[in-house]
Amino acid sequence: MTHRIDTFQYRLAHPGYSVFPGAHPGQLAGSGQLFKRHEPLLAVPDPRRIDLRASLLDPFNRYRVRVFQQYSKLSVYVIADLSASMAYSDKQGKLKVFADFVLSTAQSALQMGDGFGFIGCGQNLEHRWLLPAGSSLVQVQKLTSQFETLPIYTNADSLLQLAPYLPSRRSLLFLVSDCHFSLARLRQILQPLTSHAVVPLVFWDEREYTSLPNWGLVKFKDRENKELRTLFIRPALKQRIIQAFEKRRKLLQHTFRSYGMEAMFLSGAYSPEMLTHYFQQHNL
Repeated sequence: MTHRIDTFQYRLAHPGYSVFPGAHPGQLAGSGQLFKRHEPLLAVPDPRRIDLRASLLDPFNRYRVRVFQQYSKLSVYVIADLSASMAYSDKQGKLKVFADFVLSTAQSALQMGDGFGFIGCGQNLEHRWLLPAGSSLVQVQKLTSQFETLPIYTNADSLLQLAPYLPSRRSLLFLVSDCHFSLARLRQILQPLTSHAVVPLVFWDEREYTSLPNWGLVKFKDRENKELRTLFIRPALKQRIIQAFEKRRKLLQHTFRSYGMEAMFLSGAYSPEMLTHYFQQHNL
């Protein structure tokens, strides 16, 4: 028995370019309820939409027709960092939260009549982590089931190879990562995405640094390069670690904002209501 998939609501404020009707403001004229402009009857031969008042005011005595803005379809993509730091096996770890998020996003997109696609980024772009935008939830479920056997990728360098795989038209992109790489690398990743509506989702588990003991020896292992380090934790050092994470959060927020993006930090279980609230507060 499959568990219930909770969804969230989203809308894009800026016009889209798709010729297919959908739920988002578009740049094309067609069927819709939002008035766009007047056109001469010869340009738009639809006498049902003749505006008599505008026709009487026309200096050239032409019949004027109301033209409406057609709402358009959108492509929604999740671009995912699949490096080892995203895939530790804790019961409530990032990977489980991430799988819930992908299924929720796919279902949300399909309910809106949009297409959903996925690009998973490890050391290289592999075919099994590439899903073109479509309308099949079954394919998404098959994809997320593979997360349970996700290989250990030492990095997510293929985030720098996204350009050929991105949609040519403006789309909604969710960029998912824990951002455990340099800010210079982050800027390289963000630059090709600026023509799209981008929602950066930073997956952090606060327990990684807040649950440290006040006193004691703690072994740390880097999941990507396998390096081990033992530290003697004491209250002052624990506080410095927490402050370092908070400083990193501010630096990431500043970097995303310099590209016109507002990051969302996720910790703990996934909540679709948080994304609904995000789209209510931000115009993309």
